[in-house]
Amino acid sequence: MSSKPIKLSVVIITLNEEKNIGKCLDAAWQVADEVVVVDSFSTDRTKIICEDLGVTFVEHKFEGYGLQKNYAINRTKFEHILSLDADEVLSQDLINSIIKVKQKGQFTAFQINRLSFYVKKFIEHGHWFPDKKIRLFNKSAGEWTNENVHETFELKNGFRTPVLKGVLYHYTFNSIFEHLRQSNNFSEIGAAQLKNQKIFFLSLKAILSPMWGFVYGYFVRLGFLDGWYGLIIAVISSNETFLKYSKAIMLRLEPSKIEKVLSKTPSTSLIISTYNWPEALQLSLQSIKQQRLLPNEVIIADDGSTNETGDLIEMIKESFPVPLIHCRIEDKGFRLAKARNEALKIAKFDYILQIDGDIILDKFYVQDQIKFARNGSFVRGSRVLLNKDVSQKIFRKDVSRPHVFMKGVVNFFNGIRLPLLQNFISINRLSIVGIRGCNMAYWKEDAFLVNGYNEDIQGWGREDSEFVARLVNNGIHKRNLRLGGIQYHIYHKEYDRELLTKNDDILNRTLDKKLISCKNGIEYLTN
Repeated sequence: MSSKPIKLSVVIITLNEEKNIGKCLDAAWQVADEVVVVDSFSTDRTKIICEDLGVTFVEHKFEGYGLQKNYAINRTKFEHILSLDADEVLSQDLINSIIKVKQKGQFTAFQINRLSFYVKKFIEHGHWFPDKKIRLFNKSAGEWTNENVHETFELKNGFRTPVLKGVLYHYTFNSIFEHLRQSNNFSEIGAAQLKNQKIFFLSLKAILSPMWGFVYGYFVRLGFLDGWYGLIIAVISSNETFLKYSKAIMLRLEPSKIEKVLSKTPSTSLIISTYNWPEALQLSLQSIKQQRLLPNEVIIADDGSTNETGDLIEMIKESFPVPLIHCRIEDKGFRLAKARNEALKIAKFDYILQIDGDIILDKFYVQDQIKFARNGSFVRGSRVLLNKDVSQKIFRKDVSRPHVFMKGVVNFFNGIRLPLLQNFISINRLSIVGIRGCNMAYWKEDAFLVNGYNEDIQGWGREDSEFVARLVNNGIHKRNLRLGGIQYHIYHKEYDRELLTKNDDILNRTLDKKLISCKNGIEYLTN
């Protein structure tokens, strides 16, 4: 007696997948009785596309791949699950196989073979194929593990898992550069997970594992049959292995760095200065939501904007992944120093990242700043300038997000990111040269040591340089973050500089007298 046909829930987790999600869903609906998409608050058209295609769309803060997939499973109606990524598409043979499985009734789990498309071709050999993974299963059979890289579905009782006929097309990287960036990120995560291994074994593996990995993938598993791309994949895979063990060795030699990587310390408050430009602020907040590593909170230091800015913040904070706090002062002219001081007073965390509301952040901005933080120093960052034309295109959404290779970018080299060289080229200096308040980072206790920003400075200019001068006078060094901490500055007209001469006088007095604090700051000092 045949079993009753079953119904199938397809689950997909997403973040900014407008390029892939449509074709993924078109194929998924050929086998699905429902589709549940759990999204980590995308800022592109992912939500619109999903809702147009009739899915159950749920927004949920991302806490790890395995946890996100398990959460998605718990939102489904049916007992049997097909788990997909947004860059995967069912082949017609696989669709037919899944339909037959549904018709036969109850099952435990099946493996599905993925065929990856890399840059311009499908990869049919080497490490990447065959690539069998459990994707079709009864939800009671197990759950997703929560490794930081390459999560797997773990069966409870070691059930037999046959392989379905057909393949799952996996659309991976559009360029070699994308592959290299991900490989570097994965090597850092993998290194942190090896913290308990001895340096001798890490050194041995750093030498032998990449060599064997290349030989196995390129020769034993016939990666050479995939031509030039097969060689690239084998080399990058071996390089990732070498970097993983090499970075683990460095972490073992400097144990304090292990805890910094694993616990994502220091804890951070990101302060954004703004005044009556909600359109730019919205772009800035969207770029924060897309960070690979989020700050612990975001504080808007508002120099007296109208209700339009407040309404925007209230709307965004409902779906913002971390606490979003609006700190507004009364509009009595350009009082950026006071606005920042008020934000510093309510900041809860140890390390301050400071930007302006006309800044769009690269997705690695917070991660780069946190890794670069050192006690006894503050950080001076740089910025990539966007000209008027490309800025207008961004506002019109003709450009989804800025990048260093686009037309209309000024000072190109400020947009190059090379994480391994960031600390190598850094030099500590007791200097205020080149300070930009739109890209600074410092310890909160150091800000309070110098009594915060000098509120005698009003009107545009010098509030940042004068603040930093007092840090330097206290022996706190400047470190320049280059090849990372990238941000893009939206074009706007220059501010009125009527009070600049007065502000220059305040700065020069601080420098000449080597002042270590100010009177009119976070706390008003009478002596």
